[in-house]
Amino acid sequence: MEIKNVKNIIVVDDDRSIRVVISTALSRAGYNVKSSGTAAGMWRLVESDFADILITDVGLPDGDALDVLPKLQKIKPNLKIIVMSARTTLLTAVRAEKKGAFEYLPKPFDLDELLNLVSNTFLPQKLETNSSTSYNSSKTIYDSGPVIGKSVAMQEIYKIISRIVNTDLTVLILGESGTGKKLIAKSIHDLSLSNNKLFLNLNMQFFDDYKFENLIKNLQDYNLKDFKSFDELSGSTIYIKSITDSSLHQQKNFLNFLEIDLSHLSLNNPHFIKPRIFVSSKNNIYNDVEKGLFRKDLYYRLNVIPIKMPSLKERFEDIPDLSSHFLKRNFQNKLINRSIPHEGLNLLKEYSWPGNIRELENVIERLCLLSSTDNISTNLIQQVLSEDRPTVDSKYEENLELYFKNYLNRYFKDFDENISLNNLHENFISKIEKPLIETTLKLFRGNQIKTSKCLGFNRNTLRSKINAYNISVVKKRKV
Repeated sequence: MEIKNVKNIIVVDDDRSIRVVISTALSRAGYNVKSSGTAAGMWRLVESDFADILITDVGLPDGDALDVLPKLQKIKPNLKIIVMSARTTLLTAVRAEKKGAFEYLPKPFDLDELLNLVSNTFLPQKLETNSSTSYNSSKTIYDSGPVIGKSVAMQEIYKIISRIVNTDLTVLILGESGTGKKLIAKSIHDLSLSNNKLFLNLNMQFFDDYKFENLIKNLQDYNLKDFKSFDELSGSTIYIKSITDSSLHQQKNFLNFLEIDLSHLSLNNPHFIKPRIFVSSKNNIYNDVEKGLFRKDLYYRLNVIPIKMPSLKERFEDIPDLSSHFLKRNFQNKLINRSIPHEGLNLLKEYSWPGNIRELENVIERLCLLSSTDNISTNLIQQVLSEDRPTVDSKYEENLELYFKNYLNRYFKDFDENISLNNLHENFISKIEKPLIETTLKLFRGNQIKTSKCLGFNRNTLRSKINAYNISVVKKRKV
């Protein structure tokens, strides 16, 4: 797709985090970007004859952007205007069109969706309409694939990313298996100013026999044969998965690498930039610290910016977009063109997804292979989901006690009593207590007084359990 030489864009939004994310994505895509948080600032930028495209929110602190659009178009008739708004109503969309907007984009939206829209403004008008459904997607801003999701949970993740993307702060990414922890780390790297530097994907086994003098050779042995010198570490990103799946010896070596060896490199070379560190865990690290399984000093060294990835069942409204993405990718890779009807998407949204996004991806791939028609039937979806579901009689789901007994029977089926297993009671209680507290907090819109009263705890006990389980408390006013 060829873009004309002048590629200047104005981004206007009173939310700084949104401005940063959009501006960074557009800059990464090769555009020149200026931004403002007010209608007055937008007016000054347009008058300066800077932009070909204006991307603006509707509600600004000093006025309604839609009221200004006709005046802007009089002085800049060739300016293409994209209006975005959280007021996702028909009335707002109609107003935007009547005021002369090139396109209306309801919030929340995916960055790739916005980039596609911006690219289309530079195309001849006759090419803007696509006569047939196509899976030729535009180049994504992420090397690792797009981060998809319009849910409230994902919007909160985006806000955190916007604030840390161009910092060197250490990030601890928590979440169940298959929630996309590595994808988030890689996406932050891809959006950052250091995106041309190395992204090293390691695990704690790397620090088994770690010695600083062998670092280059160890990295070469770790599928990085082209790694030549310490200079290549400068400004890089190091991602270490499953940080809690490590021994105390590995943790000690990793801590020495962070606090001694990287500092040594910085002192000896004033141009050396310390690598940015991302680590991930599916477990609650603080619980491992309390049990003596994880070093407290390393925990506080890593727990600078925590990001809690939601499970798929906590963001079920993202399932249609995720499914669409996997269908498109399957078409691109295997030329199998499939679609899922509305009833089928509802089945996917009602499923529990114990394997999260990774399980959804596998299910979509299986459906594409098994379906004999372009439109995947609901019967096939039900069949595939029932194969993935643990073999539990539905009657157990209606009685929590019976369901849990059945779960324990399966758990101990292959249990080896010779293997030391500590804190079995605590492990199982946490599986029940954490979702109970999370659900009750959500019921009372984050009000801890009402939650503690309902659960039968005093408020201090509730607070300590919230910290121990790393539960995010979101306070909402009743509307």
